[in-house]
Amino acid sequence: MRKKRILVVDDEQLSREDVAEVLADEGYEVAVAADGHEAITLLASFQPDLVLTDLQMPGLNGLGVLGHVQRVSPTTPVIIFTAHVLIDAQREAQRLGVQDFLNKPLDFEEMLSRVANALTP
Repeated sequence: MRKKRILVVDDEQLSREDVAEVLADEGYEVAVAADGHEAITLLASFQPDLVLTDLQMPGLNGLGVLGHVQRVSPTTPVIIFTAHVLIDAQREAQRLGVQDFLNKPLDFEEMLSRVANALTP
């Protein structure tokens, strides 16, 4: 059985690397993207089982990534994390079908629990 694949999208390099390392240590296959445009490029080739994306990024933000994932792979869950809870953005993400929200700084145990829940059929 292949490992579950997770695409981590965050413009903050240290955050992106920390999240990827924690997920890889749990046995997930992880790809990283530094922004929303890179994430969209990786979606087709990597075919993630889950996308974990930051909300606030320059260029294409987390809502843009979520919208794209919903169009091209509607069964792929998306979890958005953010340091700034923006009610309007949260409502829009829920309208688009976000799986879950996490607050930064990330609690890695909580993140792993939410990721496992999102990947459970």
